[in-house]
Amino acid sequence: MKLKFYILLSLYFIVSCSLYVDDEQPDIFFEYTDFGILELGGTYSDMIITADGHFIFLADYNNNRILKINTGNTMNVVGEITLGSHPGALDLNSDGSVIAVALEGESKVTILDVSGFEIINSFSISLMNVNDLAFVNDTTLVISSKTDPSCISLNLNSTAETSQSVLNGELAMDREHDILYVATSASIKKYNWDGMRFSQDSNISDPYGFSGDVHHFVYCNSNNTVFACISSIEEGISVRHVYSYNGADMTFAGKYLIKSPGLAVAVSMDGQRVFTAPTDADEMGVFVIEFDQETKLESNYYLSAGNLTDRGLILDPQSQFLYILVNIPGDDDSFEPYNDYSFDLQRIKL
Repeated sequence: MKLKFYILLSLYFIVSCSLYVDDEQPDIFFEYTDFGILELGGTYSDMIITADGHFIFLADYNNNRILKINTGNTMNVVGEITLGSHPGALDLNSDGSVIAVALEGESKVTILDVSGFEIINSFSISLMNVNDLAFVNDTTLVISSKTDPSCISLNLNSTAETSQSVLNGELAMDREHDILYVATSASIKKYNWDGMRFSQDSNISDPYGFSGDVHHFVYCNSNNTVFACISSIEEGISVRHVYSYNGADMTFAGKYLIKSPGLAVAVSMDGQRVFTAPTDADEMGVFVIEFDQETKLESNYYLSAGNLTDRGLILDPQSQFLYILVNIPGDDDSFEPYNDYSFDLQRIKL
């Protein structure tokens, strides 16, 4: 049973003291100080945490629901809202009072009240197959599509929808400076917001090293840097790395090397700690890897209870805990295959 699996796994890694990445690397020690699991089930397309770190919200894509998780001493589900078809991307407004949810299956955006955890509005939009969304400010959303050629903005007060000359892709918003970053399959673009429309910064050339699909994309305000998990082809081999770029001019800031594809990236509030979730296990298990932002070298490994997923990694604002979505074997006695459609929430103390 799962409980037995957790106990055995915990004992194994408590008695272990260190892990070498390989013979060519310096000694790198993984930390294993806390291992909490909240059994959920479901397939999650996005996750987000409140600014105080007290609540996590999960978009359950296949079960058409949003879960609200209390991150107290004992993690537990404190709310569940059933929505329309296939909830995808999530974003919190600046004061954390509402959440925007993209409904990929029916071209809608739903707004949820955080404290009362209830639907307060829903908007039909023209975009098909919504890919991502972000609050530009507390009254405006920018929304991208997997299939339409450009993004739209949506005014939540007037319900007015405006077509924007913005390429579709993964979105990251610098609200303080009214700047939108968009990661496409071939580049990262930078757009300035004038209150009504986005305009591309023509002084920015395509950034170095960027070619391939984007699996996760985040902006760090403290050091004005964007981070992207990118899948690309190098010397005929498919690889993924985490690239970082300076937000001011999109010059190359660094490359975080991992041996297996990266599915998600999280950055501490001060920008000094970078975490990535790899795809594959090594002989010792699956680990979330921490990098030092200055050196771009691994500083710690954190044990995962199972396989990871796209966008399935967040860091609490105080950098005390990592939260990851994990696909755990269902029966430790038979070691049956992983169920691709069932993920649980794991908390790791840093």
